[in-house]
Amino acid sequence: MPFGDTAKKVQRVTELAEKLYERVNQIVEQVQEVRERVESTSDQIESIDRELAEQRVIVEALAEQQGVDTDAVVEEAFPDPESETEADEVAEGQGTDTEAGETGGEAADSPDDSATTDDAATQDDGSDGTASEEASD
Repeated sequence: MPFGDTAKKVQRVTELAEKLYERVNQIVEQVQEVRERVESTSDQIESIDRELAEQRVIVEALAEQQGVDTDAVVEEAFPDPESETEADEVAEGQGTDTEAGETGGEAADSPDDSATTDDAATQDDGSDGTASEEASD
């Protein structure tokens, strides 16, 4: 009888090995297909990049003939994110008086806000700022 159990186990291992072999072959085929797609996509990207560079040269030549500054047009259409941040900081620094007046009312509604917004509200209009300070103390 022990040989019968061993034969069943060997048969199960053989079936499992065959299934694994089939699965490995499927995965190999899938990897080959993915590689082909990646190569094809890479070729397409290179072609598109080349066409874009050609078009850019043509547009810049036409713009130069017309006296258009392409760098200024591009900067206007697509501003640099770093320069936007700096401009926002400057704008915030200049607009603090109106912003503080707007946030002063909000500070009275939420006790978690700092006293600096309440102080700013008091400096702007001289009212309601002291009531907020008393409530937060």
